[in-house]
Amino acid sequence: MRRLALAAAVLTGCNNDAPSGFATGPGVTTFQPSSSSSGAASSTSASTSSTSTGSGGEDSAANSSGAVSTFDMAPPPDLDDPTPEGCKGKIDFLFLISALFTMRHEQDQLLASFPGFMETIATDFVDFDAHLMSVNVDGTWRGDYCESPDWCLNKGNCGEDVDYECGKYVDQVGPCDETLGAGLVFNAGPYAYNKPCDLGGNRYMVGEPDPETFKCIAQVGTFGDDPPVADSLVEALSPNLNGPEGCNAGFLRDDALLVFVFIKDNEDDESWLSAKKVYEAVVAAKGGDDHAVVALAIIPQVLMGEPVADCVYNDPPIQQHLLDVIELFPYHADGDICADSYAPFFKGAAASLVHEACNAFIPQ
Repeated sequence: MRRLALAAAVLTGCNNDAPSGFATGPGVTTFQPSSSSSGAASSTSASTSSTSTGSGGEDSAANSSGAVSTFDMAPPPDLDDPTPEGCKGKIDFLFLISALFTMRHEQDQLLASFPGFMETIATDFVDFDAHLMSVNVDGTWRGDYCESPDWCLNKGNCGEDVDYECGKYVDQVGPCDETLGAGLVFNAGPYAYNKPCDLGGNRYMVGEPDPETFKCIAQVGTFGDDPPVADSLVEALSPNLNGPEGCNAGFLRDDALLVFVFIKDNEDDESWLSAKKVYEAVVAAKGGDDHAVVALAIIPQVLMGEPVADCVYNDPPIQQHLLDVIELFPYHADGDICADSYAPFFKGAAASLVHEACNAFIPQ
């Protein structure tokens, strides 16, 4: 039984200068379904008040006739109803999944848990209106490895039992397929879907998600490089990619809740941006409102009990970059990458946070 260990020390580069302290807000949850755990939530709130005083001389002084000056006070203005409108089921989902060679098990877990997650969220919304995108986290089209001399050009295949058809779809590959942060529509390589996805001309799914289509975009395979996952989140939400001519045009909506999910089984050493910079970029993309975001991560946890073969644990424990990122958001939760099933995390902690955030959402 083999245990892959994370690095024992956090790099001191650009991606680790997040503030050491922050206030947690509503819906803060840590969830580890591989052990006997229960979700814990904590919240804090703060309010400030101010008063102002003037000289009051005009109000209290008698005038020359001996009468006291008075002022007519207008009634207070009508206030708008402060009740949040709620997202009403309009949600933009982003999945950021590592395609490193160690990630086969994690993809199977995600695909198995996805239908229940979406069903749990959609149940409460009459008009569930989802955008759903799986993001290119390493800036490559992994089919290049298949089409290389090592595989297709010499062997005529992309490896034993890899259902990739050499040369058949290469003419459909364009610049967006090799762009960091762009939506994935053609995953290739071992354990990937290996066929282009029909998304109606978009790089994301629209409407109530279909499990088979989700499999097409989320079964990313294991031919990827060690990815800068946090940086790819920033790129996916950037004005450049979400503008009218961008790869992700139309994905990000001002009046929708944003839910992003990191899935990675090792430390994010490749991202350059600090947790604070990632947080600021995401909040800016949502009009300055960090309550319009639900931040989720399935990442290595501290080993509890017997290890799972070929799985990665946070051992010895370090503060992980992706954990630093999500903990800056009021609504966040992290799950165990080595769990027997991701369904309890998605249907429990994650779905509860999405509902809570949606109900409190105030559209821009």
